[in-house]
Amino acid sequence: MNKGYAQFSMRNVAAEAGMRLANVQYYFPTRSDLVRALMQDTQQQYLAAYRECLLKAPPDRHERFKAFLEFNLCDVANPETRRFFTQLWALLDTLEAEAGQLLNEFYEMDIEALSERIAELDPNCAAAEVRRRATLLAAMIEGLVIVRGAHSASPAEIKRLTAHARTVGMQIALGRLLESETD
Repeated sequence: MNKGYAQFSMRNVAAEAGMRLANVQYYFPTRSDLVRALMQDTQQQYLAAYRECLLKAPPDRHERFKAFLEFNLCDVANPETRRFFTQLWALLDTLEAEAGQLLNEFYEMDIEALSERIAELDPNCAAAEVRRRATLLAAMIEGLVIVRGAHSASPAEIKRLTAHARTVGMQIALGRLLESETD
């Protein structure tokens, strides 16, 4: 990912790892298999970071959700995170037929983690509604990866945007943005 998605090939990965191409291909027969392994590793790293975040959070369910949301909002502000995900999305696009499936697999973990936090925050909420809220929240967080930098170069304005994202994120999780709608 450091060299860009266009350089992500079996041969380049083998060279970077100091391995023979045949050894890499033994464990990852296709480029898609290698990308899937990259995504699974990324998912495991996020799950570990989420566990650590929640271990440090106060026991109050609102505070735990706020800590989880804050972790995500700080993460999307990280230039390395932004570069990684834009490169990953571009890399997935090169896999054409499998791109949608791989992207769905990747974001399933994200939606599941958000669903767990929302269900903890709002224990009386139906599972389908929890998942809807988690999906909307994931979309907001992931969207900030792309548009946050385009919003403004002003640190004060970025701080205001992040504060609004915290508020909206909590409203989405609690279902308050949807109260005026009917099914």
